[in-house]
Amino acid sequence: MDNSFTWQSPTPIRAGSAKLSPFPVAALPPVLRDFAEALSVSTSTDPAMAATAILSSLSYCFSGVYRVQGKADHTEPLVLDSLIIAEPSTKKSPVISAVKKPYADFAQDWNERHKTEIFHAQAEKKLMEQRLAELEKSDESNADEIAKLKTKLSDSQTADFRRIIVDDITPESLVYQLKQNGTLLMISDEAGMLGNFSGRYSNNVPNLDLLLKSWNGESYISDRATRESVSLKRPYMSVCLAAQPYVWEGMISNPAFRGSGLLARFVYCFPKDLRGSRNYDSEPVPRGVSDGYNRLVSRLLEKKFALPISGMSEKIITLDGVSYGLFVSFCNDYLEKELLGDLTFCADWGGKMHGLLLRIIGLLHGVKCAVENKNPEDVRVSQETFTDAVAIALYYRDQTVHAYGLGDFDAGTIQAERIIAKIKSKRITNIRQNELYRLCRCKLFKNSSDFDEAVNMLEDYGYIRREVSSGANNKPMVDITVNPRIYET
Repeated sequence: MDNSFTWQSPTPIRAGSAKLSPFPVAALPPVLRDFAEALSVSTSTDPAMAATAILSSLSYCFSGVYRVQGKADHTEPLVLDSLIIAEPSTKKSPVISAVKKPYADFAQDWNERHKTEIFHAQAEKKLMEQRLAELEKSDESNADEIAKLKTKLSDSQTADFRRIIVDDITPESLVYQLKQNGTLLMISDEAGMLGNFSGRYSNNVPNLDLLLKSWNGESYISDRATRESVSLKRPYMSVCLAAQPYVWEGMISNPAFRGSGLLARFVYCFPKDLRGSRNYDSEPVPRGVSDGYNRLVSRLLEKKFALPISGMSEKIITLDGVSYGLFVSFCNDYLEKELLGDLTFCADWGGKMHGLLLRIIGLLHGVKCAVENKNPEDVRVSQETFTDAVAIALYYRDQTVHAYGLGDFDAGTIQAERIIAKIKSKRITNIRQNELYRLCRCKLFKNSSDFDEAVNMLEDYGYIRREVSSGANNKPMVDITVNPRIYET
């Protein structure tokens, strides 16, 4: 083998697997930036994981309360659905747990503080229902009296303990919880509950309507023969899920998920895998940093819970003149061209990117105003906030191109990746091809010819070099040298 050969970085096997840029943590408001960075240090994870979970969960605080306006006939709610995709044992659980803790604590505390008035409201409602039943049975009652009591019952505030977080929930239960709470936060370190909506309990018939509508607050009516009709005027649910790569591969290959537009509603995060370089004795999140994050969430939730569950008009966040001009330029001069470029193969997501940018703008603006004790609707979005939001939106743009690229694969791609995975796991630098075949033998390869085609692909993409020599009885032997640069990624 030629020892003077200079190795170059191999070409990614999949279109979306090029090196990704880091999350622009500096674009976050200081209170979020500090918590994301400290949590990443404590858990030895990429800050992108914490930052994405923080932004997505915070969108719950603003959902149903604010919308951000692009132009007169275009507004977006501040809902940000996210899917964090990472291998097993990459600390997804502790990150998600730390991010959602103040939401769980607030709900528990709020319900405890208000349980007397909740019980009182429940008792009042029950008495009205009993009175209505008596009136309907009485010969002396009249239609006006019954109608007034029914109207009072219909207008009465939902009397129940509040929920913020939902986890493993069915579509039917989600209807009820949104009816009771108006908005919800689905946050979990597993994305298995999405199977409930793809038809797990309904003979493989997908039930995605409410997931789709709760992303934008569209009205929803559930009519079932077995129970009374339920009407949701403006349901919202923020979704923050972490999952292993096989879950994403199942989602993008699911025609119902892709064809319905559900996948186009998520932002994606593939955090850098730090396994192999992590330290157990990492610095914990400083108390002051976690307290700052918890106080911010609590302040936003107190403001939200002070409002009626439904029936309240959403306040409008607007851009200042400079930011609006930059937003128009972004849409016209950048995004339109991208839809014919890198976003071609994820055009469903790209078509919503201008809305995504507005949502991120609204979230950053809302947090900044909360820190400064200002009302977001009273302060216009600044150029600085717009610039920060663009940096974050472009990060998710690259992540999405990567995500959709991972779904664009064939059997040959999977076979080549299996060989590379085996080479990396054994830290192989040189090996005979027939020996590598024995190491990789599995159901993916029908025979040695099938394996040889996958090896050809790896050589074409610069992962390996092969050299043929003569062995015993002049039998050709194929020696493989592995590109050392594959261990750098």
